Amino acid sequence: MTNTNMNATNDAILNNVLMGSQWADESSENPVLNNVIPFTQTLRSLREPLDARLVKTREGWTDYSGNKHMVEYVEWHTVADILDRQAPTWGHTIKKITQMGETVVVIAAITINGVTREGIGTGNANTETGIKKAEHDALKRAAIKFGIARDLYQRDGEHHENPSMPPKQQPRPMPANPLAKSVSELATPKQIVMIRAICRDLDIDVDMELQETMKLDCKVEELSRRAASSFIDHLKQLQEGNEIPIVRRAS
Repeated sequence: MTNTNMNATNDAILNNVLMGSQWADESSENPVLNNVIPFTQTLRSLREPLDARLVKTREGWTDYSGNKHMVEYVEWHTVADILDRQAPTWGHTIKKITQMGETVVVIAAITINGVTREGIGTGNANTETGIKKAEHDALKRAAIKFGIARDLYQRDGEHHENPSMPPKQQPRPMPANPLAKSVSELATPKQIVMIRAICRDLDIDVDMELQETMKLDCKVEELSRRAASSFIDHLKQLQEGNEIPIVRRAS
């Protein structure tokens, strides 16, 4: 082949690459070869059922009879591996880290093809393991909003609806007068951040939840610290019912 022909061939290949087309006509309809994967196709891939080998088992809960039951869970690195395979350009950010007493609250976001989903996680603020758990739970909650491990999440409902489960700890009762009487009694900024973060994760309106469920005609900023703690307990119970796909009964 002459230099002229070689240059013409190279120019044609370069032009095809720049234009997003492929050298072979039969591959031009393949979005993977074109390096452009439609977002809907990515979502379908992410929503595929998990390989059973990726699901781990641990001791989870005890029923009224004292029998221990095993639960299944998926680790964050497994979710990250799925993202790497199915959505190689994904990215994540830690939006906020807040400590409230013994608890650390992490808000994380995952972005795929310009679409961002956020999740919230909590853990023990006094240990590195607890902080990592909060971060990983937040990332997993964000990932499930793209469909990852959704089958595990849906089956988790079987566990929560099982009547043989031990009763959940009841939230602290709301004080008779939930409004702060002075500035010193107002809910702390950390409490307000935590309340809004959990409500955002649950996709509920803070003020509406106060009015319709808690029967309080006030703003969250008007709550006393004690009332804010009770409201946080209530929201955590809602969050447990909307758990990320790390717990379900093992077969």
